[in-house]
Amino acid sequence: MFKLVVKAEFSSAHHLVDYPGDCKRVHGHNWKIYATVGSKSLNDQGMVIDLLDLESILKEIVAPLDHRLLNEVPPFDGLNPTSENIARYVYDSIADKMPPHVIVDNIKVFETDDYAVIYTGP
Repeated sequence: MFKLVVKAEFSSAHHLVDYPGDCKRVHGHNWKIYATVGSKSLNDQGMVIDLLDLESILKEIVAPLDHRLLNEVPPFDGLNPTSENIARYVYDSIADKMPPHVIVDNIKVFETDDYAVIYTGP
């Protein structure tokens, strides 16, 4: 299995709905998103997928979240904008854009340098 990893970053604010602590108030993060995809086969160019194409897809997915209040951006206007839900959203979004031979292995979401969530799919 070949695995590729690309990274995208965005800055946004959010507040956690029904959270008992400080995070119920609006606060911001500089999010780092790592997407890992894989395949047992390579394309005609000897690649799983062009890393630049993969990076472009990931950046396209997170671009609408940049410099926004996530609680106002679909799907997070009806879904608590936790790191877990962001990871699942990115996973589902990137999976829809992959060629048939490429699977999404995992999405890693860092909300700070010390805290991350990894989503590996359903």
